[in-house]
Amino acid sequence: MNDNNHILIEWEDRYSVGIPLIDSQHKQLIITTNELYKACQFGTELLKEQFKKTAQETVTYVKYHFSTEEQIMEKTAFPEISAHKKHHAEFIQKVLKDVTDFENGKKFVPHQFVRFLRDWVLSHIAIVDSKLGDYLLDLQKKGKLGKITMRDQSGREKQVVLAVDDSKTQLTQFKNVLPQYDVYTCESPLQALEIVQNMEVDIILLDLAMEEMNGYDFLRKLQKDQKLRDIPVIVVSGNSFEQHITASLNLGAADFIAKPARPELLVQKIKQVIRKKKH
Repeated sequence: MNDNNHILIEWEDRYSVGIPLIDSQHKQLIITTNELYKACQFGTELLKEQFKKTAQETVTYVKYHFSTEEQIMEKTAFPEISAHKKHHAEFIQKVLKDVTDFENGKKFVPHQFVRFLRDWVLSHIAIVDSKLGDYLLDLQKKGKLGKITMRDQSGREKQVVLAVDDSKTQLTQFKNVLPQYDVYTCESPLQALEIVQNMEVDIILLDLAMEEMNGYDFLRKLQKDQKLRDIPVIVVSGNSFEQHITASLNLGAADFIAKPARPELLVQKIKQVIRKKKH
C-alpha cells in the first residue's frame, strides 16, 4: 500500500479469474476503491463532498458489475448462482446502508468503510468469483462457452461498445457520454482482443498511440481473424493528420474521429456505423 500515491489496492495477476470481461470489471472495482481511499485524504469539508460523489459512483458501478456477472451465470447455468446472488445482495444492502448513513449525517468512519470495501473486493475476487472463473474456463475448454451478450433493465440486449485507450481519463469520458450503451473499457489492446473473442461487441472505439500495441497493429489483428474482422471500429485519436486517417481506413476502420471527440459527434458516428453494419 502506498499512502502517498493514494493507493489502497494494486491489481496483481493472482486476482485474475481468467475471463477478460470479468477481470476488466474487477480492475475497475479496484480503481473505484482507490478513488474512495483518495477521497478520505481530503480535509473535512472536501471529504464530505468528494466522498459522497465517489461513493455514489461506486455503488452504481458495483451494481453494474453484479448485473454482468449474474447475466453470465444465468446464461451458462452456473450451479452456485443462488449463493453468488445472495452474496451480491448482502453486499449491496450493507453498502447502501452505510452510504445512506453518511449522507444523513449519522456516525460514519470513511476509512473503515473503504477498508471494508477493500477486504470485500479482494475476498470476492479471490474466493467467490474464482469459482465462477474456473467454471467458465472449463466451459471454454470444452467449446461450450458462447459469446456473452448483455441485456438492459427491460430485458432487451444492449448495444455493446468496447473502448480501447491507455488513458483512464478518456475511458471515463466514454462511459460518461455514452449512457445509452453498455460501455466496456480496456487499457490494453491485447486484453481487448481476448474480450472480443468471448463477448459480443457491436462496435470498438480505438486509440492509435498505445505502448503495448498500437491501434494499427490492433486493426491488422482484427482483419486477420475471420470471426472478428466484421466488428466495426471507429478510431478516436489525437493523431489526426491525413496520413493517420488514411492508414486507419485502409486497415479496415469504419470511421475516424479526432480527439477531443465531441459527445454529440461520437454518438452520431456510432449510430451511423452500427446502422450501416446491420444493412
